[in-house]
Amino acid sequence: MYTFLTGLHNLLRWVILLLLVLNIIRHFSAISKPFGSIDKKLGLWLMIFAHIQLLIGLYQWFAGAYGFHDITTNGMSSVMQNTTGRFYAVEHSVSMIIAILLITFARGIFRKNITDSKKHRRCILLYLVALLIILAMTPWPGMEGIGRSLIPCFG
Repeated sequence: MYTFLTGLHNLLRWVILLLLVLNIIRHFSAISKPFGSIDKKLGLWLMIFAHIQLLIGLYQWFAGAYGFHDITTNGMSSVMQNTTGRFYAVEHSVSMIIAILLITFARGIFRKNITDSKKHRRCILLYLVALLIILAMTPWPGMEGIGRSLIPCFG
């Protein structure tokens, strides 16, 4: 099950990146238009997939070799000295939680009592920062000891 969830986690990375880019493009193209239902729906789908990704990631953090198990077995100081352990136990996890928080905040902007132009601009800013965090802290292939395949593997 852990291997399947790792593959799903990898697949959802692409869904989230695609939805983030679509949201950014949509808000740029609609900056002078009313904040409509398509903006709300795209933001909702992004938030849903991001939260599913978070739940899978939390499961991996608690059930996998890196994260909770590594910290309780080896101690936090040992994990922090190991590049791979530190990346998965701390850097990747904390960064992705921050990115998901930004996505969630952007989703709630439509409720604010501000102009539609400001709503679009705030969404663009929050989505761009989330995208940069995700791109920086994703375990891309080639990252020694950390990298994962570009193509999800479920078994």
